[in-house]
Amino acid sequence: MPKLPGWSFIQIRSGISYWQQPTGTLEISPGSALVLTKEFRGALRASQLSDVSISYFCMEPEKLSGLLSLSEQNSLKKAAAKEHLAVRVLLPTDPIAERFKGIVPAQNGSHLALRLQLLQLFLDLFRGELMGEEPVEISPAMDGRARLRQFLKQTAASEFLNLSLAELAPRMHCSPRHLSRLFHQEVGTSFRDKQTEMRLAKACQLLATSNAKVIDVALTSGYQSNSLFSLMFKKHFGVSPGRWRQRHGKKSPPRQKFVRTLPA
Repeated sequence: MPKLPGWSFIQIRSGISYWQQPTGTLEISPGSALVLTKEFRGALRASQLSDVSISYFCMEPEKLSGLLSLSEQNSLKKAAAKEHLAVRVLLPTDPIAERFKGIVPAQNGSHLALRLQLLQLFLDLFRGELMGEEPVEISPAMDGRARLRQFLKQTAASEFLNLSLAELAPRMHCSPRHLSRLFHQEVGTSFRDKQTEMRLAKACQLLATSNAKVIDVALTSGYQSNSLFSLMFKKHFGVSPGRWRQRHGKKSPPRQKFVRTLPA
């Protein structure tokens, strides 16, 4: 029963398997692939007639804030809520399934070239959801919402970590209050709530994958105060950053003990 983070791309390399979900059971032939969201629940079962081997990778768009724009992240979030995209079966003849089979080596790998190819595969899979109008220069002639929409398409999501409404409003040629309304209309949540969501996602990533001090995690995530960071973190996750790291962070190797023998 896949319980993988973000989006999952699972390909059957050999053997016959069955995908079971509330609406029924579907036979998955070798070369076919499943594309799932983390919210979707089902079971992948191997046939009793043969062993089954799979290859898979996971993609968490919210962690790609330096690469994807806020508009693109929002599009993928909306895609996850659509039933026909929440779980998809790609046949062996599907170009995406064929490409995945060709780029994945026989053994596990995580080198940069492979990760880039998997990222491109994932983005091509959702090309229809991510495609928009060609970028154009933001100009005062546009109305406020059009300027904001264009800005969201062209700007990496990570830039919002330390950006304020007061700083962004002059660039959009409107007041902070009006910009706040436009942002909610375009993104579906308030500027402050979206910024908090992104800052805490960044903090969780740092806590889980680094040994940085909590104060450094707070500063890197856009918080100037460690006390405010701890307060917001506990409000959203129910535990302190330190306790969260103990539960979800990578385990540090045990410290080696050195015994010094003194002469008698």
